[in-house]
Amino acid sequence: MKKLLIFFASINICGVMAQTPQTDQHWIKNNTFSDEFNGSKTNIWYEMSGGPLWGSQFCRPQNILFGTEGSRSFLRFKAEMENGTPYSGGIWTGYNVYSGYGHNGLGYGYYEIEARVIQTPGIVSGLWPAFWMQHENFTPPYWYEELDIFEPNNCQVQNNNHHVTYWRIDDETKPFNTQTNSQPYTGDRYNVDMSVWHKYAVEWLPEKVVFYIDDESCFTLDKSIPYPYHQNPCLRIDLQTDKYNQPPGWYCPPDILDGLLGYFDINYFRYYQLLCSSEIITEAQGNGYNFNNYTYKVKKSCIFKNASVPNNTDISIRATDFIELKENFEVPLGATLYLDITPCALVKTTRD
Repeated sequence: MKKLLIFFASINICGVMAQTPQTDQHWIKNNTFSDEFNGSKTNIWYEMSGGPLWGSQFCRPQNILFGTEGSRSFLRFKAEMENGTPYSGGIWTGYNVYSGYGHNGLGYGYYEIEARVIQTPGIVSGLWPAFWMQHENFTPPYWYEELDIFEPNNCQVQNNNHHVTYWRIDDETKPFNTQTNSQPYTGDRYNVDMSVWHKYAVEWLPEKVVFYIDDESCFTLDKSIPYPYHQNPCLRIDLQTDKYNQPPGWYCPPDILDGLLGYFDINYFRYYQLLCSSEIITEAQGNGYNFNNYTYKVKKSCIFKNASVPNNTDISIRATDFIELKENFEVPLGATLYLDITPCALVKTTRD
């Protein structure tokens, strides 16, 4: 049984530490499935083509560009109207059940982009940038799952409303239908100027999903809703254009027939996984433990007593089975301790 045991009330666990790769060394970057977009893209990506897709746009290669600005080199999707038809671009990786090809290289982990949305001056409608994952009607079972890590429509971009959503099917024995058996869980972060660079990310594990913006958590899903969250998604980064046949209040369609709508710029895509091990810190080993020697691998179990987190440090401890903090364990003011019982199915066991 998984458990977190704290045996006394005097422990001082200070602060709220976001568990991003910037602060938690348990995360390691998977270099195979990451891309800095330095003037090109790696061969893990497939280009979207044809349409109309989820919005009303048609995707084509000439709407996938690259740009530079200062120290950044970035991937750019261009949305434009030609005689009333919207055109844009997008890329995807992972496994696509509709096309029947791809790879299953993506699983639980931490997914992050740095991005911005540039709207053509005077154009107030049409853009629909998206960074999202989707599992699409696998059989059997007939389940559907979608994580919209960054997906504001143009009206939300205009209003500085960063929007995330998790969709799942209510009954996984029945085919997906958005009108009858799907359930969205949504979160919003207001006052986000999306015309400047921000980091948008999700921590996705078997028993929880945490959405982040600029290394701060903004929306969390845990065991209060059905889980587990499933492996092997199709991951997409694209610039869509909103369509007219959405329910009232959802749409923000293009307001011109010809011309440039704007851009969705991606500085990088990075995929991190937890470094896992079968290591155990026994009560004898954890007695008087020196955290300066702590190795950042997800342990099987840990027991600590008569020990103290070093002053002015941030310590994360992750284990698959249990963590026990026993007598005379201290976290001094100015230090931060994070504890997490973390399943480690299908993740890395070595560093790149």
